Formats: sequence, structure tokens, C-alpha cells
Amino acid sequence: MSKFDLVDELFGEIPYMRRFEAEILRSIFAEERPQKVIEVGFYQGKSSAFIGAMLEDAGGDGHLITLDMANARQRRPNIDMLLEKAGLGHRVTPIWCKRSYTWELQRLINAPARPQFDFCYFDGGHTWDSTGFGVLLIDMLLRPGGLILLDDMDWTMRRSKHYQSTPELTKKFDADEIDAMPVRLVWDTILRHLGYEQVREYPQAHWGLARKPF
Repeated sequence: MSKFDLVDELFGEIPYMRRFEAEILRSIFAEERPQKVIEVGFYQGKSSAFIGAMLEDAGGDGHLITLDMANARQRRPNIDMLLEKAGLGHRVTPIWCKRSYTWELQRLINAPARPQFDFCYFDGGHTWDSTGFGVLLIDMLLRPGGLILLDDMDWTMRRSKHYQSTPELTKKFDADEIDAMPVRLVWDTILRHLGYEQVREYPQAHWGLARKPF
């Protein structure tokens, strides 16, 4: 059994990445063959396990660095449990962020040997501030020709279950921001400004794939 199928069998009921989404991602990996991958937002680690499985099945030295908030340790199961159960700990390095993933990206950017990634799966924050600034930082870490896959292209605060359950959080936002699709704004505004090629949208997964200029 492939590691990809093992992850699906073991963690099929865990949110959030579904099998059909993972298969789309696997087809992208099969074509692009990324070796150095970064992920922003892993929640319980299912998407990270799928990515680690793809790298394992492909052979070579492929590795994923993935970031989320430190409180993700409290989720059951958490990413460490998933990686251990699937035997993928050697393929994935979680980074636990105390306050913000943007600060951890700053640490990578200013490390003595700045890492350079082939591919980024971006599923963090969703607001204009966190997504826009996060993508600008990721751009500094992507190699020329590298790819970024944005999740939740059509997310809005208005439709978010989290914001619906805590409506007091929206009081500081203007109505147009509550109704806006910030990830799509980043796709249309920031990535275009940086010269990225909009490779493809995957409406069924709410994804957008863009390539950094060479």
C-alpha cells in the first residue's frame, strides 16, 4: 500500500483535506516534483500527512516544513500523532508558532542559511492582513518558478462558521471587509503585482495555483 493510501485509510474522517483534494495535489506534485515544500496552516496535520506521503512515495529527499499555532498541540489527534502513526515523521517538520506564523516566516527569511522552497500550500489566516503579509513573506522564500497554492479562495467572514459563532469579532471590521474574499483579493492584487502567473483555479477545492516568475 502506498503511503498516500495509508494516510487516507488511517485519517479519512479527520478534517480538513479530503481525498479528492489530496489527489489534485498529488497530480500537481507528479508534474512539478517539488522537493522542498512549506505549508502554512496544518490544523490537525492531515494535509501535512498527505504531503509527507506524496514525498515518501516519490522517493528522494523531499521534505515539508509546516506551520501552525502552538495551541494546535492540544487537538486530538494532533499532527505529531498522525505523523507517528503513519511513519512520516522523517518527511515533515512542524513549527509551532507562539503568536503568529508571520514571525516564524521572518525567522526562516533571516536564518543564516535562508531556505528556499519549491512549493507552498497556503491555508492560514484568511483575512487580508494575515494572508496578504503571509504571501509576501512566502514570496521571499520561494525559488524563481516556484508555486503557491492558495486555499479558501472564496472564504468570507460573513460565511465563516467561526465568525458566525463569535459575531463580536466582526465589530472592528467595515461591512465591505466582512463581505470580501481576502484570499481572492491577494490572488488578484498582490500576486499579480509580484508578477505571478495564475496557473489554474480548482473551483471544487476552492484553490488557486500561481507560479512565481523565473
